[in-house]
Amino acid sequence: MTQRSKKTVGWYLVAFIDVLGQRQLLRQMHGIPEKTDQKEMSEFISLLKKTAGTVTGMRDLFHSYFEGSSKFKFNLSEFTPEQQNLLGQLKSNPLKSRMFSDSVILFLSLSDKINKAPIGGVYSAISSVATTFLCMLAAGHAIRGGIDIGVGIELSDDEVYGAALSRAYHLENRVAQYPRIVLGDELMTYIYQKLSMSGDDFFTKANKVVANLCVRLIAIDNDGLPFIDYLGQGFKQDIEKGSITDIIKKAYDFVYKESARCQEIRDSKLAFRYTLLRNYFEARMHLWPILGQIGETPRTDSPGI
Repeated sequence: MTQRSKKTVGWYLVAFIDVLGQRQLLRQMHGIPEKTDQKEMSEFISLLKKTAGTVTGMRDLFHSYFEGSSKFKFNLSEFTPEQQNLLGQLKSNPLKSRMFSDSVILFLSLSDKINKAPIGGVYSAISSVATTFLCMLAAGHAIRGGIDIGVGIELSDDEVYGAALSRAYHLENRVAQYPRIVLGDELMTYIYQKLSMSGDDFFTKANKVVANLCVRLIAIDNDGLPFIDYLGQGFKQDIEKGSITDIIKKAYDFVYKESARCQEIRDSKLAFRYTLLRNYFEARMHLWPILGQIGETPRTDSPGI
């Protein structure tokens, strides 16, 4: 009798992120060309870069920003120097990922058996998704997603299954509607529970501080749904680096041109979605003067949402 592999069951945060417009590009792949046909091979490689390369690149960005944000280099002035040093040594549970077609599934355990402040992983996930969202727009790729928590089981080292995944997928597929990252009810409850913890011990205070950082990266959209506020005051004060302003400018350029292009070709569905995205950028323009004036000719070759 073979021994069954041990499965990990517990609470997980799961993000389901979809790269929009990929299906149209994938339909252009009709087979693998002959190596001797340089023209077709060149076009095939170009399609691979725009499809698999884009999704893989997005996943790598998530991991890169997650690792950077999980070092907890914040201004924690209410802690003593000794406590700040201890908090700096806290590490999030590892972020894991799995690619599925034109989507990326990111997940991490919220177990506190070793890490006494798993909310740190939640913050790292939200902040890394915020930065990656902007980078993808700057590169000309719109994404949409959902993040929630729930019971999950790790079927393998890179695969999670359960309520957390189901909720995140539902948010992306049925709720988000336009390029944004929507947050689920269970995740919001978790964050506010950590924020309302009472006690003066070190880990209670640490959880409250990091939960507050999470709240600063969240806003409520016009339809009442919480989403990642990647251009908000919290992002600007807590995350912004010197190079991010150029990324934001390029992202807005892309959104502006896509909104104009969709209106010009009278694609009502895409025009509505890009208008919502453009409205968000312009509502935050007072925080980012670099956005300035946009006057370039709209693109006509961008994939749809």
